[in-house]
Amino acid sequence: MKRILSAILLLGVARVAYAQTPVDNQNEGIKSKKGSFVTELNFNPFKGNLSLNNALNQIKGRYFIQDDLALRLGIGIDVLDSAANYGNPYGTNGYFNSNNRKSTALDINFGIEKHFKGSSRLSPYIGFDISIGSKTTKQELSTSAYTMNLKNATMEVIYQQTNNGYYTSMQLVPNGYTRFGGYAVAGFDFYVSKGLFVGYEFNLGYLHTKYKKPDVTVTGTDPGYGSYISEIKTKTFKSALVNGVRVGYSF
Repeated sequence: MKRILSAILLLGVARVAYAQTPVDNQNEGIKSKKGSFVTELNFNPFKGNLSLNNALNQIKGRYFIQDDLALRLGIGIDVLDSAANYGNPYGTNGYFNSNNRKSTALDINFGIEKHFKGSSRLSPYIGFDISIGSKTTKQELSTSAYTMNLKNATMEVIYQQTNNGYYTSMQLVPNGYTRFGGYAVAGFDFYVSKGLFVGYEFNLGYLHTKYKKPDVTVTGTDPGYGSYISEIKTKTFKSALVNGVRVGYSF
């Protein structure tokens, strides 16, 4: 239902914009042309937010090498550096725990799109993206009994429900990875005014993700948490619709 309402909203904006300039020859030059650089965000009117505009949460840009041909580039960077310290080191039953985590993820999409005639305001297109990505993680867990250093994985608290309530356990979760794949894309830009457009985009893509082998080193009493995981691979092939309305500007 939200997608239907988004489409109705988009058509309403287009109708108002078109009514303001009813003669096609008055709209000449409002579309992106050779040499134009285009960037955009994703607007979801039902959540009241603006966000980056694809499944990998990337900043996206396009550069038109011809009036009807554009190069695509999407870049996503995610850096985490967190430190948590808790406990009471004083007294006969004193304890102290620390949990330090660092991770860096980089995802890049690059490709090309072909635009078709459409109308004076509408610019439909198809294209293709190549996608590559990588993530590295480090974690150090310290208690009064041991220090654990992990690479390419994190030790996570798992909450499980029983008849008597909940209990927690620790589990080794691989999350360092390398990834590659490709997307076929189709969409349209509707220019509200010179350089300003709204639109939608669909994609059909394949992604292959290989998780890096966890490396765990323990100093002190080994708590024996989790299980050893040698290799994990995932493959996905699916279609998707960018959630919300693309809002972009050409300059």
